Amino acid sequence: MDQSGYDVIQTIELSGFDADGEPEIRLMKNGKMHVVFEFMPPSWAEDETAFDRFDREMAEAIGVKVIWEDREFFLIPSPQADTAERIAAFVAGYPKTA
Repeated sequence: MDQSGYDVIQTIELSGFDADGEPEIRLMKNGKMHVVFEFMPPSWAEDETAFDRFDREMAEAIGVKVIWEDREFFLIPSPQADTAERIAAFVAGYPKTA
């Protein structure tokens, strides 16, 4: 199987979410995006269940479908031109109490 569509063509580092390990956006050759977190839930979280809807919260904030693929990996199958900026704003503005 040809895996070339899964090659990362650009990485965008994000900040303001978790000082112990900030997430990043990976733009893929096939046009999709991955949002990859170091820790999910983040290291500052006291209530892990508070993040059970994180994928839906992100989708609502950025306006496109989000698939929670694995513990720290979120797939954006059809990003729009402003999706990276919307993700950055969502991540930076996410409440730091949970």
